[in-house]
Amino acid sequence: MTAVEVGLQEEACRRAARALGLSPDAALGALELSVAFKYALSERTLDDGNSALDWLCATWDWSDINAHGPVRQALERDQVYRWRLIELARDAQRSQSLAPELCLAPYPLGAEALASLLCGTHNHAVVFAQSALITHELYPLVADAFTADSTAVGRAHFNILGVHTDWIDRSHRTQRGLFFDFDAQRFVETSLAVPLSIDSVHFLSLGHGEQMLHAHWSAHLPVFQINPWAQAQRADDKQVTLRAWTESGIDAPATRSITRADESIVRTWLDRYGALVVKPNDASEGRGVAYIHSLEDWSAYAREQSKDRDLLLQVRRDRVFFRDREQGSMHALAVRIHVANCDTGRRADSHYVQLGMHADAPASRGRGGRIVSAAALDDQLVHRPKDSWQPVRLDSAFWDETFACAERAASAFPNLALVGLDFVVDMKDDRPAAIPIEANPRPAGLCHARRRSDGQSGVSEGLWNGLRTNGRVAAHLKL
Repeated sequence: MTAVEVGLQEEACRRAARALGLSPDAALGALELSVAFKYALSERTLDDGNSALDWLCATWDWSDINAHGPVRQALERDQVYRWRLIELARDAQRSQSLAPELCLAPYPLGAEALASLLCGTHNHAVVFAQSALITHELYPLVADAFTADSTAVGRAHFNILGVHTDWIDRSHRTQRGLFFDFDAQRFVETSLAVPLSIDSVHFLSLGHGEQMLHAHWSAHLPVFQINPWAQAQRADDKQVTLRAWTESGIDAPATRSITRADESIVRTWLDRYGALVVKPNDASEGRGVAYIHSLEDWSAYAREQSKDRDLLLQVRRDRVFFRDREQGSMHALAVRIHVANCDTGRRADSHYVQLGMHADAPASRGRGGRIVSAAALDDQLVHRPKDSWQPVRLDSAFWDETFACAERAASAFPNLALVGLDFVVDMKDDRPAAIPIEANPRPAGLCHARRRSDGQSGVSEGLWNGLRTNGRVAAHLKL
């Protein structure tokens, strides 16, 4: 090893020890070494993951071969271990960690070792297909379930585990899992010597083709589901959702279905309303969303759409913007509200805010935006009633009205135990008002959610109370 390579290994081990809450000179075990590998790999370009892994194998100091033999074998030969290391290294490159560290086990865990990771009696699987930053979604669910269990029954009831779609066998068990170790306060991902049964599921982070994957796995997993496809598809259909809201008296943006051939309709709406929004009816995370101010904007957008794609034309109702006090830049914003179907009824339990890259970019992290807390909006919201920008304040009355509207809007999906509702902020009678624009049956960005009750991190404890109390007879969990 060169001096540079020695220094890289030592620094990676120190970073791993700090991240895991160990002393800087602590000897890393088989689990902890995966964190050091991640940090070493994150210092390299990872366009060719296999080459990076081969470099790591060749340059790492394996002098303690007796202790680390299984680790070296996994690093050299275990394709799942290698694949997951590269994904974790890319996570470290793309984002600050917002969840405890994840350790990869280099060998399958048996029942005895697994027992310390399964404190409860009910295995609830969060089924995902997109692994990037998955612990950011899992951790708040783990924390909420543990807190709810501790308060209600004084012990753990739910085992919340992450399960990739590739890990599920034909008997609907998982052959690998991502668990939270409460004693060590870290995640552990491991293959299982004996596949683990699943008692209920929650579909999240399914990536591109998420609706197709949701439908497939919902049909193939004969267990109770937080968001079964039979009910989730209603929320995925934006036009159906908006029609249901309008028919129930909720103020939602005027919307109509179009195709790329409907230029005359776009011209009429531009003349009548001014700024418009166009989006695919079945898209999510801001994909395919554009703001239309002129026929030229429409023509450019229409050229990129397939002939028969179902599009929605919508009046733009976001007249309140985020003005960055340091940069002076303007950004579109949207408020995400999480509504849980609890044992006491529907409850808006948590929220966060998404900002667009600029005022004419969708407020979505999937389109380059960012997520902030509601507290970050203080003294940075503006609207333009005439020729100058005026400040806007979201007071407690605004939030009370918004949460109440969210609970009412969620009633359109009676069989979803958790739904994310997106609102833009308009001005009505010189007061800010939240306007619902769409629903998401697979709400993500959960690590950014703040509880309505105290402003602390969390999504919904009531979700777990409802599942635990009602068990297998809960109507909203049936397929």
